[in-house]
Amino acid sequence: MSPTPVYLDAATAAPLHPVARQALLAALDDGWADPARLYTQARRARQLLDAAREATAATLGVRADELSFTPSGTTAAHSAVLG
Repeated sequence: MSPTPVYLDAATAAPLHPVARQALLAALDDGWADPARLYTQARRARQLLDAAREATAATLGVRADELSFTPSGTTAAHSAVLG
């Protein structure tokens, strides 16, 4: 039996957990539209985004309106510094 590989360089990236991968692929299929729009696919994207926000907030023990999603670590750092 060969040993299970261990990944120890997660400073900027890490492999996706299988459950996270499944959620990402589902979101790419169903949540590709602009959630700020009103057409059917956009409303579905808004539902997925809102559900993700609620689940993440519950995991962190905060309210959903206290949580911001950003497109990158740089944007998150700028938001934290600049408010």
